[in-house]
Amino acid sequence: MILDLLSPSIEIGLVTTNVEAMVEFYEGFLGLELQGEIEFADGTQRRYVLGGAVLKLVTFTTPPPLPPSPGGGRTQAGLRYFTIGVQNLHDVAAKVEAAGYPIVEPPTEFAPVPGMGWMFIADPDGNSIELFGTL
Repeated sequence: MILDLLSPSIEIGLVTTNVEAMVEFYEGFLGLELQGEIEFADGTQRRYVLGGAVLKLVTFTTPPPLPPSPGGGRTQAGLRYFTIGVQNLHDVAAKVEAAGYPIVEPPTEFAPVPGMGWMFIADPDGNSIELFGTL
């Protein structure tokens, strides 16, 4: 590897102009632990613990000129989703649905591995999140 890693994990940054709804989703609904908030010259970053990774909600004082592009990899190339491993996808799907958040693709069994599956949900900005794990 050409990189001399300072940290063994990844940090995922989501730029938003809808921070209140995004905080409610990631912190209030999913229950991610707030690690802290950092202010910088043109905005702020809220940092959340996600297993060994960090999810960052970034807002800029001057909003980006383009809005989010919902729909994941089926609508636009590039970095379009991130994946979280969970237990009991059917239970998670019921909780997502009851909370009124969109299920983009329902729990689907992964044929080569019975009892395991995947699904996609969307946050308030339309960013896709793949959940995989036990059905």
